[in-house]
Amino acid sequence: MFSCRFTAALVSAAAVAALGCKAKEAPQASLLRVTTSDFAFDTPDQVQGGLTTIRLVNKGPGLHHIQLVKLDSGKTLPEFLDAMKGPPPAWATLVGGPNAAAPGDSTTAIVSLVPGTYAMICLIPGTDGMPHFAKGMARMINVTGPALATPDPTADNTLKLVEYGFQFSSPLTAGHHLIRVENAGQQWHEIVLVKLDPGKTGMDFATWADKQDGAPPGQIHGGITGILPGAHAFIETDVSAGDYALMCFFPDMKDGKPHLAHGMITEIKVS
Repeated sequence: MFSCRFTAALVSAAAVAALGCKAKEAPQASLLRVTTSDFAFDTPDQVQGGLTTIRLVNKGPGLHHIQLVKLDSGKTLPEFLDAMKGPPPAWATLVGGPNAAAPGDSTTAIVSLVPGTYAMICLIPGTDGMPHFAKGMARMINVTGPALATPDPTADNTLKLVEYGFQFSSPLTAGHHLIRVENAGQQWHEIVLVKLDPGKTGMDFATWADKQDGAPPGQIHGGITGILPGAHAFIETDVSAGDYALMCFFPDMKDGKPHLAHGMITEIKVS
C-alpha cells in the first residue's frame, strides 16, 4: 500500500547489494483494532500519533461505528458527554473513524491522529432513539507522540463531500478500493456506503436506520464518520456489482435536520 522510499529505488537488487545500500522502508500506519458490543468499545488505551488504520470488528447484535473526537487539553469525557446534549462544542474536533459495521462484520478507515486526548463514541441511535454513547458506548483513548511521519496511502479514487452531495473523481467499480474522502463542504459530513437489496432505495435504508426494525434493505460497506471542513480520511472497502446508496445522517447546522433530508443521499450503480 505504501511506496518504498530510498535513493536506490531504481537500481536492481543485485546492484544494491553490491553497493552495500540497504532499502529503507517507509514507516507504516499504526493499527488500532476496536471490537464493539452492546454498548462498549474494546480497544487499547493508547496508540501512537500519525496515520492510523482503524479496524472496527462488530460483535454486537446491532449496528455500531466509531466517531473519534479530539478534545482540547484539560477537557474530560464527562464534560464532553454533557456538552453533547447540544451541538459539539468548539473544544471538540471531529476526526472521523470507520462508519457502521453490521453485526459480525467489520469496517476499516485510515485517519491521521494528532497526539492528544480523544473521545471514542458511537452516535448510532438505538430502537428507542437514544444514541449509543448515552448508553455507555463512550471511552477515552490517548494518542501519544511523537507522531509518525507516515505518508498518505495512494488512493484509487477520491470522494468529495459537499453541501449536499457526493462527487467521485471516477465511477466506482467492483473490487477492492482505497478511497480518499475529502470534506469540501462548509459543515461536518460523513459517508455511509450501502449496497441496496433488489428493488430497494437509499431512502428505504434511511427509513430503516431510524428504527432498525426487521431486516435491513441493504448491506453496509462502511464509510467515514464525521470530519470537519477541509479534513480528509480514507475508506478501505470491497464492493461487488450492484446498486449502492451514499448518504450523510449528520444534522444540519441551520435546522438540525439530517443532511440526507437536504438531498445528501444518492444512488450509484457499480459494475
